[in-house]
Amino acid sequence: MTVESTEVLQDGDTAVPSQSPPKPVEQPSSTQNLSDEQIARAIVSRLSRDDKLAMRDGDKAFWPGIREMMKSGSQSGPWAAGVLPEHHLPGIHYTEGSRGIVMKGATTFPAAIARAATFDPELEQRIGAVIGYEMRAFGGTLFGGIPLNLMRHPAWGRAQDSYGEDSFLIGAMGTALVRGVQQHGMACVKNFALASMEQSKLSLNVTIGQRALYEMYLPHFRKAVEAGAAAMMTSYSSINGELCGHNKELLTQLLKSDWGFKGFVLSDFIFGIRNAKEAANAGVDLEMPFQLHYHQSLPELIETGEVNEATLDDACYRLILQQLRVLRKGNYEKKRVGCAEFRAVAQEAAEKSIVLLKNEGGFLPLKDIESIGVIGRLASVANTGDKGTSDTQPTHVITPLAGLRAYYKHKVDIWQDRGQNINRALQIAKRADAVVLVVGNDHSSEGEWVSAGLAAQFHGVLPQPRNREEAQIASQFLRSFGGGGSTGKSEDSSGVKDGYGAGDRSSLRLPPHDVELIKQVCAVNPNCVVVVMGGGTILMNEWEDKPAAILLHWYPGMEGGTALARILSGEISPSGRLPFVIPRRESDLPDFDRNARKVIYDLWHGYRKLDKDDVTPAYPFGFGLSYSQSHYSELEVSRPEELMGGSIQVQVSVANIGQVNAEEVVQVYIAPKGSAVERAKQELKGFQRVPIPAGESRRVTITVPIEELAIFDGDRNQMVVERILYDVIVGGSSQDPNSLRQELKLFGELDEVAEEPA
Repeated sequence: MTVESTEVLQDGDTAVPSQSPPKPVEQPSSTQNLSDEQIARAIVSRLSRDDKLAMRDGDKAFWPGIREMMKSGSQSGPWAAGVLPEHHLPGIHYTEGSRGIVMKGATTFPAAIARAATFDPELEQRIGAVIGYEMRAFGGTLFGGIPLNLMRHPAWGRAQDSYGEDSFLIGAMGTALVRGVQQHGMACVKNFALASMEQSKLSLNVTIGQRALYEMYLPHFRKAVEAGAAAMMTSYSSINGELCGHNKELLTQLLKSDWGFKGFVLSDFIFGIRNAKEAANAGVDLEMPFQLHYHQSLPELIETGEVNEATLDDACYRLILQQLRVLRKGNYEKKRVGCAEFRAVAQEAAEKSIVLLKNEGGFLPLKDIESIGVIGRLASVANTGDKGTSDTQPTHVITPLAGLRAYYKHKVDIWQDRGQNINRALQIAKRADAVVLVVGNDHSSEGEWVSAGLAAQFHGVLPQPRNREEAQIASQFLRSFGGGGSTGKSEDSSGVKDGYGAGDRSSLRLPPHDVELIKQVCAVNPNCVVVVMGGGTILMNEWEDKPAAILLHWYPGMEGGTALARILSGEISPSGRLPFVIPRRESDLPDFDRNARKVIYDLWHGYRKLDKDDVTPAYPFGFGLSYSQSHYSELEVSRPEELMGGSIQVQVSVANIGQVNAEEVVQVYIAPKGSAVERAKQELKGFQRVPIPAGESRRVTITVPIEELAIFDGDRNQMVVERILYDVIVGGSSQDPNSLRQELKLFGELDEVAEEPA
């Protein structure tokens, strides 16, 4: 990064401290004073070529592995790779789950998109620590659930497995999760890069320019590298015509060389790479989860010199280096999995994630009521997210209905109806003092997707069965995923066969039945709060004027019902903020074709696009109401003491002028003035969650590193900070009418700083 090509900035490597070796390493007495790097190199030097090759892919043969995956997905146990007991190397033991470990009994947290709404990296780090602990208790060492893909469009089926549309927020939350997980094990970031469509993910080519790539889609990945992430998983996508898993410029030049990544790169599962030579030379260190391309081709490629020995050694070194760090971690008790302490963290996350979008006349919190009508099919079902590889198996899930019944037990009458028969639901709505109407999406409407034609699509790269048993597995796989119609699935209007899982959304609106239910229930009882569940933006303009209040409840994890009850009752004030913009029309967002094979990504999506187009959103990015009110004053913005590596200091006083204790999310946006190129009108560059008791004030300090202002200069092939004026905007959302603004002259006169390359 340069400041208008001034002075060199030294990127900080993720330094590995010298520590005593783990007990399992041979001859520990001779390595007491060696660093992890030295120990790793020594182990590599003692490995045979066969040992090294065995480290490069999953330990399970392809067809037996496929059988296990078809039977139990990712939930049967960790996927092992590179286990070499004769060399005291435990190998990699990969576990899935962005909302918690997928093994039975582990804590289920709110989905990543909900946790993004907390704007609370400290909480996210604690969540990561719980996940890391539970992973180790189940025998895992590598957590493959650091979800850093940007939500370019909310119709993406796995938007729930993202931290939203803003790179800065993604980076803050993702690095926090990395730090938490790596208190106990290894964190795997995914998917590198440009994975933000589900239906066409295995054949998608993304055309993207350098500015969009370096400014929008890569900064959060770099921050995870700087936070010390142990592993990076490739994407199924192609970038400008080249598969990510075969992209040497991306994996070796950018990630490993330019960014100084010390961890290892692993392929997305099964079809993340399609050619052993291209993948190995590009920098993929580990093929997961089974023996496929590397197992079939890498020995000969090494023998012929098409993949050199140094590449093999470097991959093994990286894999061993990360294992050494894990070996030093402590003991993990399985009896602590899903314990009350961990569930309390899940409840805290659910509480802080709830976003209050509307509260007409101060309807919430509920008060002076004797009865509540709870209506909607999602009120009484466990709705924790999609049923793909991140699906969890909690011991229990507290639904909205269960949470309200437990909270108001013997105090308020709770009447329930699933809402499928609207007339019957109206009878309850008419009698109740207040109505809690739960609507939204579930695993049937958005989520991970597997093509019914998967086996046919990749028939050419599948290995030949070695025996009759494997032939039977292959036959079953072909019947299930051969695309021949044997699955009993129908074809959609575009002719693309349905697969397994919901995939990308076909609409951003609620199901028509939910909309009609809202309109009719609110017509007979205006004292209604609509509780919306789901993993992405839901357009509300056709019904938002009907209820007294609207809450976003997301996929809230195993303790979501308790959190909702505490919010509705007023025991705590809502404090979640939108990690994306909610527009009035889908046309305000970028085009989205869920069956597209070619797409173009640019700088414009989310709130940046609406700002550029001068379109007013229904609810702006960062928005969320409280049961209290905040007042901002005394904004002070200080220039950095040094231009290279310095930070802008933003100070503001925030007062809670309401009657209840609350938490405010103070947000800092930077707006460039007079840029030489087209830029976003404003971008989030800092935030802080602040608890403020009623009637009190807090002085908040937020630092913005100068490199956060950088844009990509194609002529110099580097990030630069323009010598222009910037407005610093501080408030409660990207469109807060009461925000404070101060102009920042970041630099002195132009001749005060010598122009030197950086």
